[in-house]
Amino acid sequence: MNRSLIVLAALMMAACSHSEPRTPGRYIEKLTVAEKSRDFILHVPKGYDHTKPTPVVVALHGLTSNAAQFEAVLKLGEESDKGGFIVAIPNGLPESFRGWNAGFFKMAGDKADVDFMKTILDRLEGEFNIDKKREYVFGHSNGAMMSYYLGSVMGDRLAAVAGISGSVGLPANGGLDTIPVPKSQVSVLLLHGKQDNVVVYKRGMKAMLQSMGADESAEWWANHFGLPVKVEAIEYKKDAAAIRQFGKSDKGAEVTLIASFNGTHEIFGGWYGAGRESKSGILAWDEIWKFFQDHPKP
Repeated sequence: MNRSLIVLAALMMAACSHSEPRTPGRYIEKLTVAEKSRDFILHVPKGYDHTKPTPVVVALHGLTSNAAQFEAVLKLGEESDKGGFIVAIPNGLPESFRGWNAGFFKMAGDKADVDFMKTILDRLEGEFNIDKKREYVFGHSNGAMMSYYLGSVMGDRLAAVAGISGSVGLPANGGLDTIPVPKSQVSVLLLHGKQDNVVVYKRGMKAMLQSMGADESAEWWANHFGLPVKVEAIEYKKDAAAIRQFGKSDKGAEVTLIASFNGTHEIFGGWYGAGRESKSGILAWDEIWKFFQDHPKP
């Protein structure tokens, strides 16, 4: 082989390998998806080791919120450093009313939101040593709806999804308009407060959005994964929360619902102007990260 061919082969090998890693820290990333400019906040954790596969978490804000607010409420940069995972926090559209197109819920967002998420993961896989068995998505409210939507259409890629105060569908024309039937099985964690007056815990209770309730949504996933739905709630945190665990499917997917008795629409354990949310009695991020750690892709 002559020298020019050797050089060409070396260049091709370098192009296929991971580039030199960026230093740990916070970055603003920009992308063009479906001819629209999109952006997300990226945290690379302290101690990131390019030689070791690293989990990635995509975090989706709620309706009218934004990436920076969601980052602050859950202190996701600190959690990224503590947990040793890369976190991407995208901004929804439009800028004046940010949110996500979750299929059944289209008040905001863009029809290319799914492609946006895929492009984020593709970019991170291209630059960092991402553990492809540990790619996760979670969100709050409309972001939770989008997380469930992504679980249904990207289950072949995602290991687990989680939602705080979300739903999988809305009543429509005498039936239900839901996220699509899952293409693949993915583990799902649902967290919801029984005092939520924005996204209803159970249809008929007082709330702005009379969507499918938390138990209905959990049972929807269980039904599609062939899991038993007659699962009783048991005490999880004394005087604070109950849990329904639907078990594990033959393909390794689990569905779990944690219901806070006093939780509202605020993110459980989130940091707000008046201090840290405490009515719920649980810490949403701690529950989500534990669930993610316990559920890599089979």
